[in-house]
Amino acid sequence: MPLSTPVSHLDPTPDRPSTSVGAPTGLLSMDVYVEGIHLANPLLAVARLLSSEAEAHARVVGDEERFTVTVALPDEAIETVDRAEAWIRWAVHNAGVRGRITRRRNRPEARR
Repeated sequence: MPLSTPVSHLDPTPDRPSTSVGAPTGLLSMDVYVEGIHLANPLLAVARLLSSEAEAHARVVGDEERFTVTVALPDEAIETVDRAEAWIRWAVHNAGVRGRITRRRNRPEARR
């Protein structure tokens, strides 16, 4: 006896926007130079820890040798930037990554 599954027609997919939403005005980026990894998928782990624990909007790009963590900031007060840096360092460590972490200077003209 053949099994049949009812299939409904999907609405057409809306057109994809031609430009991205764009970066927020306040950003903190930190480069991570990896010396050792203790867990699988460290970039995903860093992003998820920042999202769930710090309630941060983060972007993590790179590979298992070097990656960049960028966090959106609600403002650019020194205390806010320092707190975001502490969260990034915490997330990288708890994701099982060991290495050197450096703060990147974010210049508005370099953002795209």
